[in-house]
Amino acid sequence: MTESQNRTSKKVIAIIQARMGSSRLPGKMMEPIMGQPLMYHIIARALQIRCAQAVYLATTDQPIDDPLVELAQKMGLKVVRGSEDNVMQRFFLAIEDANADYIIRICGDAPLFDPEFMDQSTAAMVDREADCIRPICNGPSAYQGAGPISRRALEWSREVAPDDPRTYEHVTAYAYDHMDRLKTVPFDIAPAFQGEYKLSIDTPHDLEFFRNLYAHLYKPGQIISLEEAVQFIKKSKPAMAD
Repeated sequence: MTESQNRTSKKVIAIIQARMGSSRLPGKMMEPIMGQPLMYHIIARALQIRCAQAVYLATTDQPIDDPLVELAQKMGLKVVRGSEDNVMQRFFLAIEDANADYIIRICGDAPLFDPEFMDQSTAAMVDREADCIRPICNGPSAYQGAGPISRRALEWSREVAPDDPRTYEHVTAYAYDHMDRLKTVPFDIAPAFQGEYKLSIDTPHDLEFFRNLYAHLYKPGQIISLEEAVQFIKKSKPAMAD
């Protein structure tokens, strides 16, 4: 089987994990940024991932998360709801519903994940039947908020470490911490995106920074490119990047 044939034979889905409960910034997923909730911007970026054959919202079964469900369904997403305390359980509701082979995990509080990087890195994994990518870079990078992983790796994590919070809460962290036991594929990170960045919204200060960034760069109907965002961060707030 050629690489292109293997790629088309595998089912890839994107799963957005999000909920309204947050100890540091409650309700942040519906906080407005340029007239739209944060959740809207996360979904809009997820829908730009070309290799994802479906996009799911995985949220809790608590009534407080009903607004997220309503918005996700309005934007064409599939929705699964489950335990507030077990994110992995919610993921497998989506994985089993789609019979997915590969999953792109998207965090609901990091609105600058790069759809193109998701397409490229997922293709590299699928072509080599790998479980995750092994970034080649000198430290951290701006590629945050989303990442591809195989169903096989998540099943393995759930089997060998079901009670580890890296499994049931952070979903992919246990697998990433044990890459030596999985099949990985190296993936070069461009120097322009290497460095220390704070790209998640965890506090009111973070939210205000992103509102300012979107006020300068956002155009309705489009998404802000990661390159634009990195350049803006470096120019306007050097403390957020090396």
